[in-house]
Amino acid sequence: MLVAEEKIVESTAAGVDKVAEHVEDSITFIDHLQTLAVEYLPSILLAIVVFVIGRYLAMFIRKIVLQVMNRANYDATVRSFTGQIIYYGILSVVILSALSMLGFPTNNFLAAFGAFGIAIGLALQNNMSNFASGLLILIFKPFKEGDWISVNGVEGAVKEIHFFNTAIATKENRIVFIPNSAITSNNLMNSNYESTRYVTFIFGIGYGSDHHRAIEVLKEIFQQTGKVLNMDTLEIGIKEFGDNSVNIVAYPLINAEDYRDVYYGVMSDVKDRFDAEGIDIPYPQRVVHMVKY
Repeated sequence: MLVAEEKIVESTAAGVDKVAEHVEDSITFIDHLQTLAVEYLPSILLAIVVFVIGRYLAMFIRKIVLQVMNRANYDATVRSFTGQIIYYGILSVVILSALSMLGFPTNNFLAAFGAFGIAIGLALQNNMSNFASGLLILIFKPFKEGDWISVNGVEGAVKEIHFFNTAIATKENRIVFIPNSAITSNNLMNSNYESTRYVTFIFGIGYGSDHHRAIEVLKEIFQQTGKVLNMDTLEIGIKEFGDNSVNIVAYPLINAEDYRDVYYGVMSDVKDRFDAEGIDIPYPQRVVHMVKY
């Protein structure tokens, strides 16, 4: 009986010691948490404040930039992309600043991001070139959707402008995707960049035809279109004496959207009027002299 009681007392004492040990560990842990809280709580609160303020600052700056770009009539794609770049760029700086306040080694993050960016840039070198060229096109706007352009041997209407390529609809209603780097590195002709444009007409007449009458007929045809803007100062006259014809040149000024109507209409009217007036439209020919020996 005494032995059993002693075992019970020993077990109880051991349990009490373990409880006391756990209580002591808990108190130590709580003290440690309190120490950490006192030491790091100001930094944590400051980091939270910096993040919240920085986020609202990024949103505010993005809003201001978008308003300015909207007033400057920038393309919607440019506005959206620029807004995202500005927002996430500022937000990245804010996050790194907040992490730095918490004691994180941000230099390692920056080095890792830098190495990652270099690797991605080397792997996507051509695409990055197209991307940069796309940004230049969207920012400086050498053309816009709907403009009729000629570049890199392709002529047609601009259908869509993407960051890596530009879609052009040709006269055959085929879509040609041209890399943006090819557009910025080659000569580009935009027929709609200005609201008006000059049309160059060259008409060849026979040497036996009256060039004075031909010029008068051409002026009458241009006048009848009702779309020539420089009739009073129209530049028209003999350009050169060709091998088979006297070439008359004219430079009527018209609205850009009237180009096709004026061009095809004038060409058809000139053929009809020259035939009616007896003005010869020559074709290449050779005169062969036969000599008898």
